[in-house]
Amino acid sequence: MKLSYNTETLFQGMSIYEAMETLAANGLKTIEFWSWEDKDLNRIRQLMADYDMNVASIVVKLESLVDPARREATVDAVKRSAEAANQLGCSTMVHTVGFEAGHLSREEMRKSLVEGLYACIPALEEAGITTAIEPLNTKVDLELSGYYLTTSEEALDIVKEINHPLVKVCYDIYHVQVMEGHVISRMQNNIHHIAHIQAAGHPGRHELYLGELNYDNIFDAIKQMDYNGYVGIEYFPIHDPIDDLKRIHAKHHTG
Repeated sequence: MKLSYNTETLFQGMSIYEAMETLAANGLKTIEFWSWEDKDLNRIRQLMADYDMNVASIVVKLESLVDPARREATVDAVKRSAEAANQLGCSTMVHTVGFEAGHLSREEMRKSLVEGLYACIPALEEAGITTAIEPLNTKVDLELSGYYLTTSEEALDIVKEINHPLVKVCYDIYHVQVMEGHVISRMQNNIHHIAHIQAAGHPGRHELYLGELNYDNIFDAIKQMDYNGYVGIEYFPIHDPIDDLKRIHAKHHTG
């Protein structure tokens, strides 16, 4: 199992460049992060070379897949994000699909989402990059209220309908636990449709060992699955995360 570390949640108040140095100094060599537009990609590439680091995933520039009026802008966002991913040697993008368009029915928004993903496929094929649509919870993280895609069940149904190897799901265990539960069996039954996994404790989205999720069991289960992607550690720490990250890495990173 391969682990990556989200520089934006784990090191709030620290630049990505400082976070990379901190992680590398502790033998943690793979990062992921959200927005790429506000970062110096050339500087990140240089730090990657200096410290022998990798980027597991970045996030597609925010646009709406559920509103057909935003189709052209969405395809452009995917194309530009894929270009950025290629600059970093990153093969996976996490894709938030957008908030509900009030003038459309849910059926119309789902239709737009599917058609929008189909429209993105040529850009994904050209770049050789996978986009992974991400369901998010709207029960606890109220700032996400109105986000369209809230369950892994719907996300997986959409990906199966599209049936393309570069369109998959980002399976965030924290969000799935809030909205649906049964986090291990859902992965086991659908692992070939999942391109990226993320992890945080619940409740609170803090350290993995705080809360109701047994991450030793979850990670051991992932190791038994036919999964070659990364598991991103994406929590908001209550205290300095480095010692915890080193323990997680020593126990669960198998490369």
